[in-house]
Amino acid sequence: MKLLWWSLAALLILLGLATVWLPIPTGVPLLALGGVVIIGSSRTAARLLRKRRKSTPHLNGVFTWIEDRSPLRFARILKRTRPRNK
Repeated sequence: MKLLWWSLAALLILLGLATVWLPIPTGVPLLALGGVVIIGSSRTAARLLRKRRKSTPHLNGVFTWIEDRSPLRFARILKRTRPRNK
């Protein structure tokens, strides 16, 4: 099952990279969706993103902005990567 999710993420990212230069804005959403699939299927990826968000406040602000505007399913996955307060 994990192989299926990683294959889907790779396909989305490759399609996003192939279409990022087209005038139709499909590249960035496909890249973002591929990233969300990776984060949702890999604890290691989520942990690495949480660490990066904790060390980079600007990146954390960008992801918080994206969380607020994403559909509930995607926002729930991204909220798991929020830095934890001690």
